[in-house]
Amino acid sequence: MKLVFIHGSGMNSVVWEQQLVHFSHSEAVDLPGHPNGPKLKTMEDYVQSVGTYLDTLDDVILVGHSLGSAVVLALAAQGHRSLKGMVLIGAGARLKVLPTLLDKLTDLFAKGDDRIPESVLAMNHRIDEPLRSKINAAMQENGAGVLLRDLQACNGFDLMNELASIDLPSLIIVGDQDIMTPPKYADYLKKALANASLALIPGGSHMVFAEQADEVNARIDSFINTL
Repeated sequence: MKLVFIHGSGMNSVVWEQQLVHFSHSEAVDLPGHPNGPKLKTMEDYVQSVGTYLDTLDDVILVGHSLGSAVVLALAAQGHRSLKGMVLIGAGARLKVLPTLLDKLTDLFAKGDDRIPESVLAMNHRIDEPLRSKINAAMQENGAGVLLRDLQACNGFDLMNELASIDLPSLIIVGDQDIMTPPKYADYLKKALANASLALIPGGSHMVFAEQADEVNARIDSFINTL
């Protein structure tokens, strides 16, 4: 089976560097507009884009982080034929965004300032170099406008009423110090999905897969071995 990784808000495929090295039969996609291609605005647009790509593949395990996890969940709810399993990292059935963050980015966008605030980049401080700098550079290249659109798409995401219909084998991974998608979100997914397991990573934040790649990769390996 092939692993396909989908990044989170304002980022791109560079975030999965440590996963692509570890998993030989894998790839990471850049969502449209990150930075190349049309700048999409809605979750439905992202789901359609990834779904169209999946139409060309067979036997896929989708791995999504944050925004990417919402795309994965939506495709699972649609019952996409290529999906054989999913890994959700920093996920939730809803993805409400801190109003203060949305307000800050909206204000910057209104002023024509497309720089990502240092306070946002600081959330990546637990990631070792050189990956941290690569991720921060990718976010700056995408810009605050892309991050704002992504977070707005997340803020409107709600799949709570559709989870019961998903019986795809699933692994949910969350850091116990994730304040963006706290462990209670993962607990809810574990209870609502018919065939899910949960991995709580001590000391991990919202970017746990980049902070503790060896641990996260090992959990994914174990999950793959059950399929």
